[in-house]
Amino acid sequence: MRYLDPNETAAALRQYGLDRPLGTGFAFRDPARDTVYDWHAHSYHQLLYAIAGTTQIETAHAHYLLPAGRASWIPAGVRHRTTVTDEAHASLYFAPETVTAAGDQVRILVATPMMREMILHAMRWPQGAAEADPLAQSFFATLALLCNEWLESELPLSLPRSDHPGLARAMDYALTDPGGATQAGACHAAAMSERSFRRRFAEETGMGWQPWLAQARILTAMRALAAGARVTDVAADIGYASLSAFAKAFSRLTGESPAEYRRRMTRRGGG
Repeated sequence: MRYLDPNETAAALRQYGLDRPLGTGFAFRDPARDTVYDWHAHSYHQLLYAIAGTTQIETAHAHYLLPAGRASWIPAGVRHRTTVTDEAHASLYFAPETVTAAGDQVRILVATPMMREMILHAMRWPQGAAEADPLAQSFFATLALLCNEWLESELPLSLPRSDHPGLARAMDYALTDPGGATQAGACHAAAMSERSFRRRFAEETGMGWQPWLAQARILTAMRALAAGARVTDVAADIGYASLSAFAKAFSRLTGESPAEYRRRMTRRGGG
């Protein structure tokens, strides 16, 4: 994995022309693989579609997982850090004024068949080609209008973060081994009493420790399943003694069973 520092990240954005966007919108396919971009923001909204593999996006407030067949919405001006794997993905960029429901937070979206086909069709119009083609500008204007509708289909594939030093240590502790993490261990890592930990965790993240840990376990499971691990092994590794309980929790968060998700990811070449 290649880690770009702030200067290298800025240089890459300049090289790709993403620091000087023009027109209603344009397409971009990142040639980089196994690369972590440092903190940056775009002046245009970004709709990132994962064709295969998984992509990770981090903001000051949350960590997001983008599996294959899903899309992420990154509003203009939102600072983020992106981990690009060796798999294919595609991005569309939209002028800020074109999407009224843009919001100010990253969102993971269900990619409908129409969204997927329109994104892939738009890839023929990179920056430069798009702004000079009236058909391209009309197509991107239509896509921008549709984004307002697509943004209603958000998936909860994220984990809240915290700048509180103790809570950050507790989160790091849990993410190292989600299956074995406990509240007592998290309190020890945070150097806080259970009462203080529970109160501060809820204040900082907007959710309780146990729901946060359950979500962390499912996101960990998604990465393992995308890499081809067996469902039964993954369930045990992340702390589920019951396969049915794991399947229920997984489906509630992702909208599909672990087996269905694994088949879809491995069929696409995910992981």
